[in-house]
Amino acid sequence: MKRLKKWQEPIYAIGGFGPGFLYQVMLTYLLYFYRPAQERLAAGALVLAPAAGYAAGMLVARILDGVVDIPIATWTDNMRSRWGRRRPLMLIGFIPMVITFILLWYPPITGQSLGPDGHWGNAVYVAVMSSLFFFFYTMIVVPYLAALSELVPDENSRVRIASWQTFFNTAGYVLTFVVAPILFDRFGIQATALILLPSAISFIGPLLVIKEAPSGGQPNAEGGSAPAQVAASDVPLWQSVKMTLGNRTFRTYMLSVATFFFGLQFFLGGVAFMAADMMGLTDSQLGLMNAAVFAPVPVMLILFNLLNKKKGAKWSFRLALLIFAAVMLLYPLAWTRLELPVPPMVLGIIYGVLSSFSVGVFFTIPYAFPAHIAVVEAAETGKDRAGMYFAVQGLINQFVGSLAGSVLALLLTWEYGVVVVAPIAAVACIAAFFFFAPYPLGQPSG
Repeated sequence: MKRLKKWQEPIYAIGGFGPGFLYQVMLTYLLYFYRPAQERLAAGALVLAPAAGYAAGMLVARILDGVVDIPIATWTDNMRSRWGRRRPLMLIGFIPMVITFILLWYPPITGQSLGPDGHWGNAVYVAVMSSLFFFFYTMIVVPYLAALSELVPDENSRVRIASWQTFFNTAGYVLTFVVAPILFDRFGIQATALILLPSAISFIGPLLVIKEAPSGGQPNAEGGSAPAQVAASDVPLWQSVKMTLGNRTFRTYMLSVATFFFGLQFFLGGVAFMAADMMGLTDSQLGLMNAAVFAPVPVMLILFNLLNKKKGAKWSFRLALLIFAAVMLLYPLAWTRLELPVPPMVLGIIYGVLSSFSVGVFFTIPYAFPAHIAVVEAAETGKDRAGMYFAVQGLINQFVGSLAGSVLALLLTWEYGVVVVAPIAAVACIAAFFFFAPYPLGQPSG
């Protein structure tokens, strides 16, 4: 695979914007669509699926997705084709991913067929459509992320590209958490998801700049292709899984990241409910509050890259965990029943600004760290298995994310559930801070 020129880095990085946006919209608002907040129910919204059915359906979907992550990673790591080993799956999975995303927002049972707590048929539908969406999403994203380990030669370059990815993904989060809630008030959740769908075309970017040799050649130091007979990626599936889980550095990384990811997804999935039922905000006000989180992120990414050079990415990540935990612990102060003199909207904006550095770091680390772990291993063993590292990360995070969503769906049936969402996220981040202490990489570069 040819090395990226510096001007090509943002073209590659923008590829995650559209698919990442669809993925986050699905995780954040599908529950909000199928089981609306109390304020939306009072305004006439319908419950489409039972809480237990929805939780079980999403858990099944995420587990099935995790199961297929591993063979997809082996497929892309070992693929032999005239088009290379990363691009074919990216091309095959893109259109089906878009189609299944659309279908998620059209449940088969609506209107008078619904009971007061929704219909189990819709829960089954969510499980099936979510499974398909996650499958095709994984099919395009695992090879896309795995290519990063081959496109640039050093950790600083990978962190720089990961920062570009975070920059563009932040735009996706702006669409998800700022623009989408504003559009909800005018068009509704279903129509908004379709209005923002064209963002998916950003995935054309990496397809244009990833240049691979045919028939399984491997990159050499000059960016050319080594002979197929010395290809380093021919590792059988279970051996590759065993090598990945046996990597102590990766286990340390994954324990921390999975813990913080549970807290982050728990908070992101619950923020719309917190805004409506705890803070008394409209969807439009939620969008404005979320803008305070994402507007400073580009500046925070510059700060992160400076800290990365001086203190190391490990130090920056641990700092981000502590800052985010502190903000989460403050969130219950925005509960309207406390009747504090500061309006909940103002508190939400303050919290958003304070957490923006953490958000920028959180969205960068999952791109840069597994790629660097894979490069270190490849230098030691000659085995290029970046796809498997991203797949195992995806598998674990899928399970953790589904667990967070399922627990959240059940927690929100409790009257005061929205008040404890953020503190639970804080506990997860504090635990992740301590879990990450033994991580040996991510040191200062000078």
